[in-house]
Amino acid sequence: MKKNVIFWVGIKSQDPLLQEKHGGFKYLDISKKCWEWWCEKNDVTFFPYENPTLEDTGAHKATWQRWFDVFKQIENAKIDYDKIAVIDGSTLVKWDTPNFFDLVPEGKLTAFRALENLRWITESVDGYKSLFNNFEFDLKKYVSCGFHIFDKSHKKFLSELENFYMENYDAIMERQNGFVKRGTDQPVINYLLQIKNIDVYRELPPPFMLTHLNRFDW
Repeated sequence: MKKNVIFWVGIKSQDPLLQEKHGGFKYLDISKKCWEWWCEKNDVTFFPYENPTLEDTGAHKATWQRWFDVFKQIENAKIDYDKIAVIDGSTLVKWDTPNFFDLVPEGKLTAFRALENLRWITESVDGYKSLFNNFEFDLKKYVSCGFHIFDKSHKKFLSELENFYMENYDAIMERQNGFVKRGTDQPVINYLLQIKNIDVYRELPPPFMLTHLNRFDW
């Protein structure tokens, strides 16, 4: 019987700079427990993504590798899946959160609009524009990459994303670590979603993904 899957991204990079930046990734232990509990409650398969294909997570960050590994690792584990939610390990799920898999349509990629820092978003879009032949990006469609829901129909898109990353690695890193420094995977994914006309569902209620709670005094 097919089940929905939480692909929980909980990689504890051994890169010294990332270890220091993330406080040894101790928050992942808390996040993992609450998502395991939520999955058991809602009859959802919990899949901890803790071992990326490429070991050097300094050169190939987990934020990139999750998209390349999600379908491969779930299928290698012989899991018969329906929808897959790729969830950042930096998130906590509230105990009574409804089963959001029941609220999303078939065949659409589900994501949330990113509105927490419009200056950062605009700078990331402008910084990557030349990489995409000055494509006219629609800022109203910009989405966060911390919570995406896929199904099998999106395997082709993620495969194209991986190919683009490998073929343009140096140019991406030049922007990621150099003159843009606004995100890793998120600007590139947003451009490709629009360029390839991927049908994105952005209508899940905002409380399903609240970020920057302190800054907004929520």
